[in-house]
Amino acid sequence: MSIKQQAHLKMLIAVLGVLDKFKALWQAIPAFLNGRNDLSAAIDAVNAEELKQAGITTGITENKRIARKAMCDSAIIVAGAIGAWADRQNNHELFNTVDFTAPDLMHRPEQECVTHCKAIYDAGLANLAALIVEKTLTQADLDDLSLKIKAFNALLTKPREAKALTKGATDHIPERLEAGDRVLERQLDRLMPRFQTSNADFYAAYQVARVIVNPGGGSGNGDDPNNPTNPPTPPTTPK
Repeated sequence: MSIKQQAHLKMLIAVLGVLDKFKALWQAIPAFLNGRNDLSAAIDAVNAEELKQAGITTGITENKRIARKAMCDSAIIVAGAIGAWADRQNNHELFNTVDFTAPDLMHRPEQECVTHCKAIYDAGLANLAALIVEKTLTQADLDDLSLKIKAFNALLTKPREAKALTKGATDHIPERLEAGDRVLERQLDRLMPRFQTSNADFYAAYQVARVIVNPGGGSGNGDDPNNPTNPPTPPTTPK
């Protein structure tokens, strides 16, 4: 959510807070109650989109990091067994295929990391009989690595998918804010004049809350009567 959108949302929340503070004045008026509830629902809708926008990728990225580490740790167990045996066989090509530490793999680009882990698995599978004799590798070790490669592969595209969902939430925020504005403009603003003289404190508090405050201070658009989210300052009531 942008800074301007946050300021817009704060305006809606401030208005709701004023309404609830002066609830005793309007709670017997069904139209006012409906307007208040519609405003609350609009705020909830904005908050829901913001949560989608902010929270989708965080959990997925962490899950992917955990899955990658598990894959690399498993690969290093297999690679260690192969590397030790390959060195004794003077098989330098095989040794180079598995010559990695866990940090080496973790710091490689994701797809390259998977490629190396798969190469380690293939090398282990090709030499499993000899390594079983050495008692340094088992089929269970390879099965574990295979499962972890598959688990990480399944997560590789998730952040991109999540970003698509986040974009959807980002695109929906303006219309959710507009829905809140619509409730104010077409319902609550039209019901407030009855309180201008009967309860000036409520009326004044509502008008103050109705102004979007820029992050740098001041109202978003001053007293621009063409801006529906910032209604013009009401004229002073003659005494």
